[in-house]
Amino acid sequence: MPKSKPRKKAAAKKSLARRSEHESNRILGDAETFVSDEGEALLTSRGWISERNQPGGVDQGDAWYWMPSQLPAYLEEGEPVPTSVFPAKTGFVSQLATPDGSVPPEAQTEYASLDELEGDLDRLEAYRVPDGTWTVLGGGPGPDETPGELIDTIAEEWELIAELIHFPYSGDGPRSFEAVVQAAREGRLTAYAYQSVLAGRGAALQD
Repeated sequence: MPKSKPRKKAAAKKSLARRSEHESNRILGDAETFVSDEGEALLTSRGWISERNQPGGVDQGDAWYWMPSQLPAYLEEGEPVPTSVFPAKTGFVSQLATPDGSVPPEAQTEYASLDELEGDLDRLEAYRVPDGTWTVLGGGPGPDETPGELIDTIAEEWELIAELIHFPYSGDGPRSFEAVVQAAREGRLTAYAYQSVLAGRGAALQD
């Protein structure tokens, strides 16, 4: 079954621009972006998802996402974003997850060094958007929706990732998580998306 009307309407309103570009530009304007091999090594070793693994690679500078903080894609509040870290001209910047893509001052922290960032990672990784501050449009996936149908119908990859992280999986049939595993094996789900879903669900990446 296709997405319910409220969810379909929300999907139609989404920007076609890659979210990584949206986030980088929000932090840095349209100025130059940055990369950090040290940041890449530290954050990926802790399970953060790297922009370098996106299909096509990095084109807007490095970024790392803490997928357990990702909310469902279709919210009344707007476009949710997960907790993220970006390299800056000197040091790094972190932004806590929000339900609407906004970056209030208290959600952003700047670090002068990798050591400063590392000292704050436990806090960043523990943060979750508080319950009661966000509402899922249409109540989430309907009883007749399946992971396979979401994979075949949601064009925006970040939306698909968010929906698969929060899908109410059940049993061994078409609504089981095995449908996601099978889609990854068949190439219907990119390796980046599959890794992001596993990270968001707290699972280890399996071959």
